[in-house]
Amino acid sequence: MTTLRNIAMTIGLAAVLGSATLFAQPVSTADIPFDFHITGKTVPAGHYIVKLAANRQMLTFQDMATGRSCMVLVHGYKSGTLEESILTFRHNGERYTLESAWFAGVMGGYGPLQGKSSRADSERGMVATVRLLQK
Repeated sequence: MTTLRNIAMTIGLAAVLGSATLFAQPVSTADIPFDFHITGKTVPAGHYIVKLAANRQMLTFQDMATGRSCMVLVHGYKSGTLEESILTFRHNGERYTLESAWFAGVMGGYGPLQGKSSRADSERGMVATVRLLQK
């Protein structure tokens, strides 16, 4: 009976650990050299931990110097998979706005949810790319 219980516990633990690995959050770091705009706020330049939530609907930027976080709701932006993790920003005038986040090996890029006026602005300006480093 003890052996059977140990086997069941081992199988259960393996299932839990396996599912935790399966749904691991993509986490990277980024040195963003400019102030940028997300969720109606300006976020200062700095060194950030960037995480995509397990449900793929939330992107978190945590400032490594202050510990402060900023979150943005995201949606599937484009299909495909990149070998390199990157953030893209749209530069229009004096403002950089987050356009998309791609994590190496994760299917698709993710971009912030946008209203009608934001969509029109996102089609103008130049694109700036910041490389993400795997944590």
